[in-house]
Amino acid sequence: MICLNCKQTFEGDYCPHCGQQAQTKRLHFIEMINNFVGSFVGGDNKFLCTCRDLILRPGHMVRQYLLGQRIGYYNPLQLFVFALTAYAILSYVLGVSNSIFDEMTVLDFETETEPSKYASLDYILHNITKLSSNKLYGAIVLALFASVAYRQVFRKCKLTRCDGRQLALNLTEQFYAQMYHSCIGLFLSVVMLPLCLIPGLDDVLTIVYQIIDVAYIIVLYRQLLGIKWWKSIVLNLIGLFLAMLLFLVVLMLITVPAGVVEGIQSRG
Repeated sequence: MICLNCKQTFEGDYCPHCGQQAQTKRLHFIEMINNFVGSFVGGDNKFLCTCRDLILRPGHMVRQYLLGQRIGYYNPLQLFVFALTAYAILSYVLGVSNSIFDEMTVLDFETETEPSKYASLDYILHNITKLSSNKLYGAIVLALFASVAYRQVFRKCKLTRCDGRQLALNLTEQFYAQMYHSCIGLFLSVVMLPLCLIPGLDDVLTIVYQIIDVAYIIVLYRQLLGIKWWKSIVLNLIGLFLAMLLFLVVLMLITVPAGVVEGIQSRG
């Protein structure tokens, strides 16, 4: 066989130089579907194992991933893209307003209003609600702010590596843990999306979603860091509060100056 990738001659099913499969078919539609499906439900069951462990034992799975056992799991960014795509497709099929594509403009700047309005708490909270409710913006932005807050709150809680070293989670590791949390939030949204078709359930679904979401991250960090229940509950509530506070401060620093400039320009 001559490898179509590196042009080396070899015998067997795989090229020993680059690892490409010997039998490389031409690209057709069926091949595209098989590649797509195979990437999630292939022989190694990587996607199914990631979803199963992330649901049943989230903290253990995230700890294994952060400590280096990564070949058997999808990284959270890959999983997030898949969950986001599934949510968008299902919302389109059901005809339910999805908070991804309806409003891609996040911040509202009204051109005919007093500049002082942009400094008001109601205006800032309006933009926070709009940003956080968007599945695309909200998940990533909140994960970034939560990473900073959780890095400080959980700085004394450490992971034990196989070599015995005690390490606190850095910002990137906190971000990965938060993105896994966001992935579960999206999958939960996918499951609850058909229920949105039932009139009058919006408020109930929102409360149920928030309860499950907070309970999940409490379980995740308890298993991840091996801490007691009460400690995970207290530290998570503090971390969520600090994340929202940081979110509020940063948004104020963005919206107030930008809104005032926009208002002044519209008047000019």
